[in-house]
Amino acid sequence: MLAELSAANLAAFATALDADWISIGSPEKLFRSYAGDQAGALKQWLGEITTTGFNQQQAARLIQAVVAGRARDQILAPDLVVSGPDVPGVPTADTYAVVQSLFQEATSEVVLAGYAFYNGKALFERLAEKQAQNPNLKILFHVDVPRRFGDHTPSEVLIEKYADEFRTKHWPWAPSPELYFDPRALETDSKSRASLHAKVVVIDRRKLLITSANFTEAAQQRNVEMGVLCSLPFLAERVCSYLEGLRKSGQLRRIPLLGTSD
Repeated sequence: MLAELSAANLAAFATALDADWISIGSPEKLFRSYAGDQAGALKQWLGEITTTGFNQQQAARLIQAVVAGRARDQILAPDLVVSGPDVPGVPTADTYAVVQSLFQEATSEVVLAGYAFYNGKALFERLAEKQAQNPNLKILFHVDVPRRFGDHTPSEVLIEKYADEFRTKHWPWAPSPELYFDPRALETDSKSRASLHAKVVVIDRRKLLITSANFTEAAQQRNVEMGVLCSLPFLAERVCSYLEGLRKSGQLRRIPLLGTSD
C-alpha cells in the first residue's frame, strides 16, 4: 500500500503519526491529506500494523525507513506537490500536508516567501509551537505589501497597517518572526511598481518547496496549485542566499513587529 504513495506524502504522514496529529481513530477524511483516494487503504494499513504490536511512533519509524530507502535510489528525484482534486494513477503530495511536515522538520531556520496570506495563524500554529520548543529556530518571512491602484496613502501608513494585520491575523504569538518586504510594491507610479510574488519554503537550507500556492487555506487545500519539493542543499542554499543578498543590499526592508529587537 505504501508503494502507491509519494515519498513526500509518506514523510508528511510519518510526521503526523509521530506528533499524534492523526491516529487510527481519526476519521478517514483526515487521511485524505496524506493519501487522497487511498485514504481508506492507508487507514486500514495503520489499523493492521497496530494490531501486530506496532505503536504509532514505531509505525512512523517504519514509514521513514521506506522514505529513506527511496531517497537512496532517487536522491535527485523531486516530488510533485499539488493542491486540488486527486487523479487516480498520478502520485502527488498534498501542499498543506507537505508544508506542515516541513515546519515540523525544521531545527535551525525556516525561510518563507509568499505573495498572499489569509488567516495565516491556522497555517503557522504548528511552526510557532516548534519555535516555542526551540527558541533558537530562526524564522524569516518575505511578503508583499500591496498598494491598490489609485491609492495614494503614505507608504508608512500602509506598512504599519500590514504589520498590525500580520501580528493579529497571521502570527499572534511571541516572539515574532523577521518580516521583510519589497519597497517597490508601494511605488505610487504603477510603472515602477513590482510585487514579491515568489512562494517558497526552505527548511534548514537543505530542503526546498517552490509552489504556486499562497499561504491561504484555499491555496493550500482546495485550489489547483502545483509545486516541486526537493532535498537539494545546494539549491536550497542558493534560494536563501538570494533572499539574503536582497536583504543586505536594502532591496528588501524589514518591517518592525512586536516581540523583535527592532
